[in-house]
Amino acid sequence: MKNNNCQDCQEKSVEGRAYIDQETGLLCVDLTSTECPKGKDVLVPYVCTTCGETTWKTKSDTEEKE
Repeated sequence: MKNNNCQDCQEKSVEGRAYIDQETGLLCVDLTSTECPKGKDVLVPYVCTTCGETTWKTKSDTEEKE
């Protein structure tokens, strides 16, 4: 749940990996980063390590690197 007073969301968000837990059927997030599949856009969760706010962003291996 988002903490409206959190000032760390921009700096302390960690890229995660979303998956479905086989036992419960729940959507879960593992805070280990993985490579994007080639040629695919992937919806990736970014979780603030201070308050737990989760922001979903699209990531692609074809994006130009700056």
